Amino acid sequence: MKLYLIRHGQTQANVKGFFCGSSDIALTAEGEQQAQHVGRQLASVPLDALIHTDMRRSRDTAAIIAHGRELTMETQPLLQEMAFGEWEMRHHKELEASQAEGYQAWCQDWQKADVPQGESFTDFTRRIRQALQQLHLRPQESRLAIVAHQGSLSLLLAMMLKLAPSDMWRFPFKQGCLCEIDLSHGACVIQRFNDSGI
Repeated sequence: MKLYLIRHGQTQANVKGFFCGSSDIALTAEGEQQAQHVGRQLASVPLDALIHTDMRRSRDTAAIIAHGRELTMETQPLLQEMAFGEWEMRHHKELEASQAEGYQAWCQDWQKADVPQGESFTDFTRRIRQALQQLHLRPQESRLAIVAHQGSLSLLLAMMLKLAPSDMWRFPFKQGCLCEIDLSHGACVIQRFNDSGI
């Protein structure tokens, strides 16, 4: 199986450094250009499907990549970013200064502490594992592009490499780049990571 993992293009939340999981926000002009760049990188690559989450930033990135091509588009909500509840669209400095509920506990143990009105890391991990299980049900010769989010992609890759979920931070996905993965009989090989094609 050949996978092309793509982080959605830039948003204002990325520019401002805000927590953004369940907030459904648009791409910036720069984000649209990043998606166009990835589209050019994939222009000659045969794909069986282009999978995206149902968040606007992922869906729009996928649509730009697919522009002018006959591609099967699929929505996979399981690959959404972790939901940050009351911390959505807020900066970590603001949360720290305001002594937001649960923020210090989360900083000390983000794998176990709860996000108020948000999603626990345990639940997030379970959801991404379900998405991976569904990928494994596809034909082994599948060639898929997946447009998702920093957290979901890095956790998915850590799982494919059979690493601990906490190792997700080893994989900082950059916008406007490709990650190419070969997945065969449970073995995962990274062919390219954060390839800007430049």
